[in-house]
Parts: sequence; C-alpha cells; structure tokens
Amino acid sequence: MGRHALPAAPDAAVSAAADRPSVADPGALRRPRGRRSAFGPAVARSTFVEPSRRTSAVSLSQHRPLASTAGAGTAVLSRSAALRAERAVDPRHIRRAANAKRAAILLAPALAVTSSLTLAVPANAATPSTDAHHGTTTSQQAQEYTVARDVQVPVVSTDGMTTTTTVVSYPTIVTKFGVSTQQAEDAISKVLSAGGDRATIVSTALQYMGDPYVEGGASHQGIDCSGLTMVAYAAVGIPLVHYVPTQDAAATTIPESEAKAGDLVVYDNEDHVGIFLGDGLVLQAPHPGDPVDIVPMYSAAHHFARVLPAGA
Repeated sequence: MGRHALPAAPDAAVSAAADRPSVADPGALRRPRGRRSAFGPAVARSTFVEPSRRTSAVSLSQHRPLASTAGAGTAVLSRSAALRAERAVDPRHIRRAANAKRAAILLAPALAVTSSLTLAVPANAATPSTDAHHGTTTSQQAQEYTVARDVQVPVVSTDGMTTTTTVVSYPTIVTKFGVSTQQAEDAISKVLSAGGDRATIVSTALQYMGDPYVEGGASHQGIDCSGLTMVAYAAVGIPLVHYVPTQDAAATTIPESEAKAGDLVVYDNEDHVGIFLGDGLVLQAPHPGDPVDIVPMYSAAHHFARVLPAGA
C-alpha cells in the first residue's frame, strides 16, 4: 500500500457505492422534472429528524378587573365609587368641601337681598332716557310727578301804549322728572304773553293737561302724542295727519338754536312727538298709564320741526 493510498472501504460503503449510478450512463444522471438533484446519500434526503426540545406554549394573562372585592360574599364596588371613597378620606378634599360650605353660608344672605332688588326705569320710549344724544338734559327721577291744581298763570299783553296783566287759570298742571310747577308756569306765561299762533297752539294743548293717554285718541277721554299735536295745530287752521312720520314730513327740520315755543320736538326714530314750550321743556302725551304732562327736553335722539310759516 502506497503512502497516499486510501484504506479499503467497509462492506456497507462498498455496497452503497455499487448502487450509485455510473458516470458512463448519462440517462441515469438526468434528474426528473420538478425534483432537486443531489448526489448525497439517499438517507440524508428522506430522513426526518424530530427535534429533541419540545415546543413551549405561551398563555396570555386575563385583564385585571376594574372592580375590587372586599371579600367573599361582599358587593363589588365600581371604580367611581372607589374614587369617591378615596376622596372622602383625602384631607385636601375635606378642606375644600368645608371652605365651599362656609362660602355658601356667607353668600346666601347677600344673594337673597340682591334677588329682591328692582330697578326703576322709564316706562317707554316717550320717557327720557339716561343716555343723552343731543339737546338740553336735566337730572331725572323715574315716575316722579308734581301735580299743581288751580294754577293761575299771569299773561302780560301790551298794545304799545298800555300793558295789561291777565291771570289765566288751569285746573291742573302735571310735571315729571324734576320739573317744578314754577318752571312750568314761567314757560307757559312767556308763551301766552307773546300771543299769536304759537300762544294759541300751546294754550289749546294745555287744555288736555292731565287727560289719560289712549293710543289713537284725540279727545279728553284719551289722547296720544300725535293726537295732541293734531288738535293743537287745528286750532290755528293747520290740519295734521294723526301720525308722527307724516307730521314730521310736513314740517321743516330746524336747528335747536332756532326753535320756538309751539314747534314740534320729534324723536329721530319717528316714534314720539311733543310740543316745545321753551326753557328746555316739552308738553307731551307720554304713554299708556300716564297723563299729558310737562317734562324736560328729551335725552333720546331728537330734532326740532317747524310747521308754522316762516316768521310766524
């Protein structure tokens, strides 16, 4: 045996080699369609070795229940109930609850007093408001009346040579919002002493002083704002429609500096009209529940309108 000679194969190896196809036979080497060819031992291609380690199974734990039990046979508490129970013993929660209770006890009398308070405000648009837009304003007290009865107003007339003083009596004069009877008498006296159509307009309107307000009325049984101006101007032969916007359209708007007694004072929104007396006073039929009265110049937005011809 030479140095590089291989030892003889065992009988089992010889028999296996004998079964291997020879190279001289090409058909034996062709691999069948669809199979992998290999020249390894047939045992290596067909033997399945079972793994020695067993496969471990992992089980998922169930969700932890939100409810807690006090013990066997006890009722299950919900999570919100458990949280409430924890807050009940929390010193901070106890302190906050006590402070809130003390605050409620202290504030209860104040809330009871404020809930019983009422505000005195003007009854409607005809009542002067506290927001002045333009014109003369005075301090006003809501629903304050001054009623003077058997009022005697001196009227001074002159013909250029002699001066005559006549006393005109009115059954009543009603003033409101701080206007005194003396202020009303002075304004009326100036208008009547001047004479002319303006004196007639004011004198006619004064005859309705104290009569009740009735919407659409134009008599002593009841009269409204445009009804009062209508009957007053009818006394001088000027017909006016019983409607504020129409009366305003028939008049000429003038600045306050040119206004004279007997001119109209109209709300800018055309919702109310009165008769200017001069000295910052207005004669009007205000609203339901109040009689014809004399009030300070309107604080609400207004303008002056003249119906009489120029120079009258």
